[in-house]
Amino acid sequence: MALIGGRKKLERAAQDALARAEEAEASANDAEQRAERAQTRAELAASEREAAIARAGKAERERDQVLERAREADAARQGAEQQTERARQETERAEQQAAAAVQRAEQAEARAGSVIDRAEEQARSERAQLERELDAEREARETAELERGEAQAALEAEQRLRAQLEAELATSKKRLDAAEKARDAAIAARAPGASGAANPRRKR
Repeated sequence: MALIGGRKKLERAAQDALARAEEAEASANDAEQRAERAQTRAELAASEREAAIARAGKAERERDQVLERAREADAARQGAEQQTERARQETERAEQQAAAAVQRAEQAEARAGSVIDRAEEQARSERAQLERELDAEREARETAELERGEAQAALEAEQRLRAQLEAELATSKKRLDAAEKARDAAIAARAPGASGAANPRRKR
């Protein structure tokens, strides 16, 4: 009986130890889950902190960019004001120069009118002189053409006369040769014994 009672106690103690072990394991699992959740929350917080730092850096950069654009806009405004002032001064100088140019143009126009009048008078005189020279040259050319025509006609007449004289000379020479031959024949006929003698002929 004592052995049975001791064994039951041992079984209850083992069961109690097993139950405590299971409770401890459940507590350990629960603690591990809480640790995982805590780590996840920590990682999320770190990520949010990094995102916040990034947003803060971006905001700071945007602020710097806005300030830079504001400085550029102010510099551009000052440059535009300076350019406007320079443009106004240049406009005033241009108006003064234009007025002076108009005055010089009027003076130049007056001088040009006088020069043009003199030039037109000189041109009319030169044109009249040129027309006279052209008339004289035309008359000289017509005279030269007339003289050349007369010279050509005289040359052609001389050539015709020369050809006629040459023809008459050839005809006379033929008649002279025929007369000499007739004379030689007559002489030969009067002196038959002298047929072998030389008959002198007039040299031509």
